[in-house]
Amino acid sequence: MKSVGMSKIGLVRKQNEDRFAITRTSCIVTDGMGGYKGGALASTLAIDEIVHFLESHSPIQQSTLIDAITCANTSISRRAKEEPALKGMGTTAVIASVVNKTLYWANVGDSRLYVYSNHQLEQITTDHSMVHQLYVDGHLKKEELLQHPQRNLLTRAVGVESTVQVDSGEISVQSGDRILLCSDGLTGYADDTIIADTLEQISSDEEALNHLMSMVYDLGASDNVTIIIGTV
Repeated sequence: MKSVGMSKIGLVRKQNEDRFAITRTSCIVTDGMGGYKGGALASTLAIDEIVHFLESHSPIQQSTLIDAITCANTSISRRAKEEPALKGMGTTAVIASVVNKTLYWANVGDSRLYVYSNHQLEQITTDHSMVHQLYVDGHLKKEELLQHPQRNLLTRAVGVESTVQVDSGEISVQSGDRILLCSDGLTGYADDTIIADTLEQISSDEEALNHLMSMVYDLGASDNVTIIIGTV
């Protein structure tokens, strides 16, 4: 799988708490919890731990990704215990690994993984957020999610507790399928229709990436924005 990625600070934040990594088989996005001390540190620790874990374990399977995020959780929570000023720091994490036409994925938080196949976009991950839970419970309509004042509150994050529950799965992919990982800096401005239309109309991953990033900035880019796009 060939992939390209970009992370930008946005027009409002003073520092970028997002991180991403692209390895031979895997793509990872993390987003440090905004408003908490050490958000940038938590996202960096998560990326470092996950990349190191994946590079030292073979073959990559669904359980490998779960273990990688669990390892990152342990590292972050331990660091927070050692430095009281960092208490409460945490991060999202989403991983996608393609091995022999199987896509393994894992996530915690509201950074997302999409797959675009046969002209259809599918959100693979589920947001662990307050607004998503309100939507599931029937208290919010889908069109209200982007405007809700609690849209940035997570119900699950890496590093905040000593243990973490990781969502994971695997799906079959084929040559030409495209994947997109992102922090909520993108999905706070672009709904699924915009992402699907971009991938449909722009065949170059790099051009699609630049288009989505420019769109977010044109609309205000109030948050850090991280996007990875790859083609199987």
